[in-house]
Amino acid sequence: MNRLSLLALGAALAASPAAAQMTGATLDFGHSFFTEDADVAKTSLGGSAEMSIGTNFGVQGDLGYSRLHGIKDDATSVAVHGLLYVTPETALGAFYGIEELAGDGVNFYGFEVGQKSDFFDVEAYVGRADDSGLTGSMMGLEGRVSLASGFGVGAKVNHLDVEGLDTTRVGLTGDYTLPNGLALTAELGTVNADDLGLDGSEPYIGLGARFDFGRGTMFSRRTLTAVAPGL
Repeated sequence: MNRLSLLALGAALAASPAAAQMTGATLDFGHSFFTEDADVAKTSLGGSAEMSIGTNFGVQGDLGYSRLHGIKDDATSVAVHGLLYVTPETALGAFYGIEELAGDGVNFYGFEVGQKSDFFDVEAYVGRADDSGLTGSMMGLEGRVSLASGFGVGAKVNHLDVEGLDTTRVGLTGDYTLPNGLALTAELGTVNADDLGLDGSEPYIGLGARFDFGRGTMFSRRTLTAVAPGL
């Protein structure tokens, strides 16, 4: 699948409103930075939308933009997910995406599974980055439990291993949802990398906001730079 395939899929869905029904969407904003050097930071903005096709299938599209303050460059990403609903709350998926950084584009693809309910969300994925001169693996696991009075807690781990860049990000997350539906988010974790100018594991902090339309989306946005809170 390439850029033309992504555009064709979007056009087909837009042209067939009877076949596809919007089930949810998410907008998110975040800023993360290393505690030892706040100038090595990332500011990101993105969104996802999910549509069901009949009762058993669905599609999700992601768009993302990140400003990487440490290297003073931008990253943009687009991804599409194909979903098979095992139950209304559980789905199997396959994804394909393209991320561009500093004028270079990298394709990534893989498989995922997720469950989303009123009480907890969990998802896992495995994938591969594949482009001329750049190949490797990506994987992740994240979950969240809803607490009383609008609070939620969770955890996540992301791993990326491409052409000698072996990076693992582990974080604890928390959020508070306001009465208007806007969720304020926070994250505290560490990144261990063989590159990125890090010396072993270094802690980071992330702050952000998220707004879900409907039930939100089954899967979070897929992107290679998700593993790095700052560059």
